[in-house]
This record gives sequence, structure tokens and C-alpha cells, in this order.
Amino acid sequence: MGPPSRHRATSQEAVLELSNGPFVKDDLQRLIALQEIDLRLEESAERKRRIPEMIEAARGPLQSAQANRDTLKQEFDAATKERKACEQDLVAQEQTISKLADRAVKGEIKTNKEYQAHLFEVELAKKKKGDIEERLLILMDQVDGKKKDLAQAEGAVKEAEKRFASEKAALEGSVGGLEEELVRLNRDREVLVTAVEPSLIRTYEKLRVSRKGQALAGVNKEGSCLACRLQIQPQMVAEVKRATSILTCAFCHRILYWAGDPVQVVPESGQHVDVEAEEAAETTE
Repeated sequence: MGPPSRHRATSQEAVLELSNGPFVKDDLQRLIALQEIDLRLEESAERKRRIPEMIEAARGPLQSAQANRDTLKQEFDAATKERKACEQDLVAQEQTISKLADRAVKGEIKTNKEYQAHLFEVELAKKKKGDIEERLLILMDQVDGKKKDLAQAEGAVKEAEKRFASEKAALEGSVGGLEEELVRLNRDREVLVTAVEPSLIRTYEKLRVSRKGQALAGVNKEGSCLACRLQIQPQMVAEVKRATSILTCAFCHRILYWAGDPVQVVPESGQHVDVEAEEAAETTE
């Protein structure tokens, strides 16, 4: 015969009886409440810890809008500078054409050859002036377009600043609420801890550390541990439902509690119904 399967472990292997007696159910309920508080404490502490990260994440759209605005500002400045340089070139070229015209007026051109060369030079100067004027028109359009884009980007930055300021204020404002919640939860925790047997609290704390914050695990109506998802022996399921002793899962070692449908007992003809006897009978069947 091979080794027994994991779900057929003996009761000695499957449970660690930590305490028993009439107050076990109360202690178990307090431990369940304690675990809920501890999980909420971890969640609230983590939310508080992440607030600076969340603020930086909320700053992202603003930084993107600012970067886009800065890029457009550089492009606008460069286009404006180039337009001004082109305007200066146009003024210089007009002066060149004016000087060429003065040569003819002052009689500096003596021969027909010189006159032909002069006409050619004037034609080249006027063509260059036309090229400069075309370039200037293009640059003026570019500057106007970039000016509009920059104005839109400035508006986007202002909107992003408003959104970020609102989100930052909300996140920073939540710190106070989280701190109050942490104080309240710690106070409730202290009350629960003092109400539970110290040895049981020590076991709970060890399990909480070793089981990533979950020292207790529910048992569902199918008889599975809700933490490790393995099957619990039927006899132990019945014992977990009775809650007359503190039991642990044979596989993940968490403290077990009943998480299935509540058992409703309806007395017949005014007779007292022994719940434990009925559950034991169900288990036997």
C-alpha cells in the first residue's frame, strides 16, 4: 500500500489543537476580526506610503504639457529669429538695388558693355530680393502658426496645472484621513488583542508573518481550505463548524474557521435540538 494522499491525513497530522473550551468560538471570532483589521491596516499603510508616488504620477500630464509647450516655444523663437534675419536680408538687398540704380543716375556707366553688365546685375539683385520676399512670407506664416500652437500649448499647461493642483490637494488631503483610520484601527486592534488568549495571539502573529498576512483561512461548504484550496477531512470540517477548538489546516497550517452557509436549526414541537449531535451524525453519514 502506497503512502496516504494529502487529503487523507490523520487528525493528528491535520490539526494543531491550540485551545479548547466554551470561549473558543469567541476567540475565533475575535481572531477573524483581528485579521480583517490587520489586512486593512496593511492596505491603509500601503495607500499612505504610495501617496508621494501617486502625486508624481498625477504630475505626469502636467510635465508632458510643459515639455510640449517648451518645445513649441523653442520652435517659435527659432522661427522668429529666422524671420528677423530674413527681414534684415531684405533691407540689405533693397539697399543693394538702390545703389545699383544710383550708378546709372550718376553716370558711372560709360560703355554699352558696362550698361549690359549693369542690367544683368540689377536683374540678379531683384531676383534675389524676390527670393528673400518669398522666404519671408513662408517664415511669417510659420511664425503665425507656431504662435497659435504655442498659445494652445500654454492653455493646455494651465488646464494641466489646475488638474494637478486638484489631484495633489485631494491626495495630500487623504493623508489625514488615512492617519486617523490607522489610529482607529490600531486602537481596535489593541482591544481585540487583549481579549484573546496570549498564546493564541503569539500563534496568530507567527502565522501572519509566515503566511503573508493571512493567519486564518475559511473552510467552504465543499470542505476546502480557502487559502491553499486543498480538501479538508470531513471529520475536521464538522469540528471546524462546531468551533469548540482552534484547528489548523494540515497543509498550509492556517487557523481554520467555518466560511460556508450558516447552519439553521429549527426546533420541532418545542424540543431542544442538539446541534453538535446532528452535525456529528451528518459527518458519520
